[in-house]
Amino acid sequence: MRAIKVKHLTRKTLQTPVACLAAAALTLSLGATGGLAQEEGQATGPNTALSPQVYADWQVACEADQPCRMSQTVAQPATARAILQARVYKGDDPTLLISFPLGILLSPGWRYRIDEGTEAVLPFEICDTSGCHAGVKLTPNVLAAMKRGNEMQITFYDAARTPVTPALSLAGFTKAWEALQ
Repeated sequence: MRAIKVKHLTRKTLQTPVACLAAAALTLSLGATGGLAQEEGQATGPNTALSPQVYADWQVACEADQPCRMSQTVAQPATARAILQARVYKGDDPTLLISFPLGILLSPGWRYRIDEGTEAVLPFEICDTSGCHAGVKLTPNVLAAMKRGNEMQITFYDAARTPVTPALSLAGFTKAWEALQ
């Protein structure tokens, strides 16, 4: 089987109209707000609506009466189609929520590995009209690996059983984590 390579969206890749539309569609379908901010900065708190603050490849957004979250969107390079969104919530039980597109093969679950670490295989938790979703508890070990790592490699399968292998960049992860309230 041939793997489909993907990359994360950056300000540079968002300069194309197709990329902008894809990112906007995914953002709206997943309930996120706002566009990419131009400067790094601090998020203030859960009761203030702000434009997202950018920390390398991660952004932090806060909305009224909701916890702040950090997020990253990953797209296929050839089409700029957004195929993955990761959101991190700090709280009492820090969690990484990943949203996958509809039409994927659910039975094998999905996998992740941080750099050259141990691969974990997890099930999808739920699918709705916006995509299929799964969560990862950010245990101290997982969180430490993400803070010192370069990328989180993810594998899932499309309906034709072709592996799709996006990678979440971990550039800016630590600063974004520290900015979460």
